[in-house]
Amino acid sequence: MATIWKNINDVKPGEVLADDVFDGVSFTLIARKGDTLTEDTINLLKKRNVKRVPIYKEGPEEEEVISREKTIVKKEDFALPSAPPTISERLYNESIETMTEVVSKLFETDTLDKDKVRNVANKVVAEVFAKQRNVLNLIRKHAQGFLYKHLINTGIIAGMIAVEMGMPIHEATRITEAGMLHDIGLALINANVKSDIEKLDSEIANHPAVGAKYLRDSGMPIEVTDAVLFHHERWDGKGFPMGLKGKRIPAIARIIAIADAYDTLTSEDLDNHMPPYYAMRWIVSNSKRYFDPDIVSTFVGMVGIYPTGTKVQLSDGRVGIVVGRSEKLLKPIIDIDGKVVDLSKEEGVWILKVL
Repeated sequence: MATIWKNINDVKPGEVLADDVFDGVSFTLIARKGDTLTEDTINLLKKRNVKRVPIYKEGPEEEEVISREKTIVKKEDFALPSAPPTISERLYNESIETMTEVVSKLFETDTLDKDKVRNVANKVVAEVFAKQRNVLNLIRKHAQGFLYKHLINTGIIAGMIAVEMGMPIHEATRITEAGMLHDIGLALINANVKSDIEKLDSEIANHPAVGAKYLRDSGMPIEVTDAVLFHHERWDGKGFPMGLKGKRIPAIARIIAIADAYDTLTSEDLDNHMPPYYAMRWIVSNSKRYFDPDIVSTFVGMVGIYPTGTKVQLSDGRVGIVVGRSEKLLKPIIDIDGKVVDLSKEEGVWILKVL
């Protein structure tokens, strides 16, 4: 028996729920898996702003959710095509293909291939640990669309932050794994992702609860399910689904919140994307509001004020592209007409403006 997600306005009395349905804001159970819907239940769901519900249906899945085209990561997909990527293109391809297969299998068999996710997370962290200096040069767009790229990028960034914070490799791997699964609820509800995290509708707002419940039922560790459930909590206590504040939010969720925000803000798959520098400024300006200020400081220290791919004009008139951070946050390493220049070693020269 297949599961399809139906718009609440298309649901009919007598149809049977294929999974529990939760209020997207308070994480309150509204209706249980196996319940036969009545007019009263449907009206309650509408009143609680639930827009889509999982319904049992005889026969194969009707909705084709997953694109099956071959995954190919190209140089032009990266923030800075001329610079080395954060992880190798080979591992990028493997990672996106793996997540595509994982989500496809989830829809086809209702099972999560945890070993595949963990295997990719192990490889990502191994590459991050092997590098003396990490450059945040991630893919900004991809033919497969936003979700698969976003899951991988968020996992990579979260793992890098964990390594920068001095966490052991097994913890960094678990955080990377959680980052790669943090938005699995979006796949489960087949929702369109929006980049403005202050204007999430109830369908999108429900995705942490949907994802966390699925992962919990699949036997994922509590650290991962907590990361998924709480990655939209805010440092000031005004997030969702529980309104947790400050360090009451699990540390793993606080790390993923920053990774999630940076990749979302810079993704060229979304209409309102920002250049890396302005995304970094947005995150820094929302430290102590959305984000843990200590983890923001770690992120800035790792990436620099001017992230890879930022085009700048120097005080002497030269123009270049940032390719990495130096020992001085305000004086990154830049590429000027094919020549790599470390501004920290140039006296009397500074970044005049971002172009």
